[in-house]
Amino acid sequence: MAWKTVTVEDVLGELTVQERAALQGIEGAGDQLPLILARVVNAARGAIRAGAYRLGEEGTTPDQLDLEIIAVARWRWLTAFPQLQRLQTRDRRDAHDEALARLDMIARQKIAIEPPDKSDGCARAKLISPKSGQWNSENKLLNRTHPVPTPEAQWPVPEGTLPPWANPEMPE
Repeated sequence: MAWKTVTVEDVLGELTVQERAALQGIEGAGDQLPLILARVVNAARGAIRAGAYRLGEEGTTPDQLDLEIIAVARWRWLTAFPQLQRLQTRDRRDAHDEALARLDMIARQKIAIEPPDKSDGCARAKLISPKSGQWNSENKLLNRTHPVPTPEAQWPVPEGTLPPWANPEMPE
């Protein structure tokens, strides 16, 4: 799977020929879809970013989110025109609600997102928080055989100040 741009044709492909003809008869309907689709793609990318996953190139989303993006864009487009009540079916509303729930689960890291390919120019994108430990990292719990560092090594003290563990009121 890869990251790609969801197009207006992808959304229109989910409609029947009769539904497309009805939408073409409405003035300004064709101009609304690209704007709505761009907002939905930005919202999906925001959910990916909120989940601390890497992002692909600008305007692209993973293939696994195509159906969600199309469902949300289609529903928002159909509800933008009150005269299209016949096209605003319960199934489409449910698909919209399920898509939003899935995007929310991605933002909460309940669903993993496939990383973008390195060849997509995404090498500059980094994980905000790694999902696992780092190899060869220093252990944080000291073993019995591990030397205990001195207080000076643990807390560097600026020149001319007393260290935090010093008590100047006690006799030497």
